[in-house]
Amino acid sequence: MRLIDKLSPKKLKELYWHQQMSSPEIASVYSCTPVYILALLRKYGIKIRTKSEAKRFFYNINIPKNRLKRLYLERKISSVKIAKELKCSPGLVRNRLREYKIPIRSIQEALPLSNIPKYPRHNFSGSLEEKAYLIGFRRGDLHAYQARSRTIAVSMGSTKLNQIRLFESLFSKYGHVWKGKIDQRGEIPVCCCLNNTFNFLLKKKDLIESWILRNKKYFAAFLAGYSDAEGSFCLCKEDGVFEIRSTDQNIIWQIRNKLIDLEIFLRPPQIVRRKGETKNIKGRKCNKDHWGIFIHRKNAILKLIDLINPYLKHAERRKGMEIVKNNVLERNKKYNNRQDRRYYKLYLEEGVKI
Repeated sequence: MRLIDKLSPKKLKELYWHQQMSSPEIASVYSCTPVYILALLRKYGIKIRTKSEAKRFFYNINIPKNRLKRLYLERKISSVKIAKELKCSPGLVRNRLREYKIPIRSIQEALPLSNIPKYPRHNFSGSLEEKAYLIGFRRGDLHAYQARSRTIAVSMGSTKLNQIRLFESLFSKYGHVWKGKIDQRGEIPVCCCLNNTFNFLLKKKDLIESWILRNKKYFAAFLAGYSDAEGSFCLCKEDGVFEIRSTDQNIIWQIRNKLIDLEIFLRPPQIVRRKGETKNIKGRKCNKDHWGIFIHRKNAILKLIDLINPYLKHAERRKGMEIVKNNVLERNKKYNNRQDRRYYKLYLEEGVKI
């Protein structure tokens, strides 16, 4: 009689489960193949170990219940991370969770914990002036959306290097800024992934929030951000001018009304390009009416510069601002600081008290 014929079901179960011998080890004792031992296990209805159980027996991996509860429930570490720490498979960790009756997290709970960003992210500073500036910049020239449960992505594309550098300076301290190659339109795409402390950037409304309008500094920061996106300082017929052109009709009117309150006088907004008209030399058409506000008066321009100078960041805007400021000062010197009364009659007709 062969030695293997003397191996009873009870003995096989004893060797396999209680003594924790592997099928190759049992086969070597009874001079047969591991495949034959596995066939006997199936024949006798003896449960065959899973790969993770076999690995645990082979490496003698022990996971105490209290330690697993502390790692999984208190520290909220994922099963994959626990497996790396304990040098075993994630499957084994999940099996132990079930054996110990530790509640396993749902997919909705697990995803945020496993969504580990590749690059570090930092919370928003909390400065209300910076917040107002970023909201202004967002209303003008920034795209923001909830990319994942813990990720807010901000992006833009521009043909101007100064605009790209501004984006990098605004967000590189909070997250990794990705910069792409120049596309067919000549634009450079940039993107940054932020954490949820930047959720105030998600809504793009044609509206300036009341907390910004109530405070002069917050309004100045908002206007600087909006101007960095949509505004410009330029010379028109050798006279300095500040202008903003945008499709945000309500924001344009709110800016004008607040400037009037601050005694920075300007005419009401005008439609500078109607919906459907060609927008630029590339033939793009306007989806909405484009509104514009313009400041020509010398003292109004100087007051505006004093207002937004501490917050204006765009290199091109700051350069234009200096040119316009010097232009106004030169004109004042030339005309002995004579007051500019060109628009007084129009202001009075439009209800502006000077």
